Amino acid sequence: MILARLTRAFRTQNWFAVTLEFVIVIAGVVIGFQITAWNEARAEQARAESMLARLAVDLEAERWRITATSSYFRDVALEAQEALDAMQGRTDLSDEQLVIKAFRGSQYFWAGVIRSTYEELLASGEINLVPQGQFRDAALEYYNSSESSLLAGLGETPFRDAFRQIVSPALHRHLVANCAEDPDIDIGDYEALSVFLAFPCEIGGFDEEVSALAERLRDDPHLASLLRWRIIEADQNQSNLNYFAQLLDGALADYAAMEATE
Repeated sequence: MILARLTRAFRTQNWFAVTLEFVIVIAGVVIGFQITAWNEARAEQARAESMLARLAVDLEAERWRITATSSYFRDVALEAQEALDAMQGRTDLSDEQLVIKAFRGSQYFWAGVIRSTYEELLASGEINLVPQGQFRDAALEYYNSSESSLLAGLGETPFRDAFRQIVSPALHRHLVANCAEDPDIDIGDYEALSVFLAFPCEIGGFDEEVSALAERLRDDPHLASLLRWRIIEADQNQSNLNYFAQLLDGALADYAAMEATE
């Protein structure tokens, strides 16, 4: 249609019509480009908002995981200290309670680092979708920290190994089933963290094994030395994890502020 009008305008030397048609064509092209650019900008903004929200969800889950791990080490240190005091004669514990507390002192809490959104941003080259600021800086520092520091070394200690060398498999299975943390705890359940290991536990049907194991714990100074090491390690892990908790607190506060301004 436009080409036909231009042809007629040229034949009749209607230069005003020629100019008008050219203006219409150019304007259409420009408007088309602007609409395309606007749609692309909207899509990128929507993508940025989606990835930012997903990253915030991951960091919130990590905030809980860090708190859970720190809380677990807190309980481990308390249980281990009570066991050590009894092993060295400073307090009295029944054989059953000594075995339970020594077992709990050997435990660790593990939950994998939640980093899928961050890895997706890196793999797609879209990390710049996250705006500059405390939230981005904290996320980069957090996810670039070593896996061992974020997982607190998984609690691998000589006392853990030593305890498992002197406890029977059957008794150990019973302790895991009845005296360890709830394996079905939900991410984000902060209330459950107050009673990670601080709940009543009894051992039934293992009287002779419990008595022999408690005697071994009381009589072997090397086990006491390893348990003392375990307590110090648990305390240190709590301190290290507190740094990451504060880092994530700052990141999530910055994200909340960004959301509030939109």
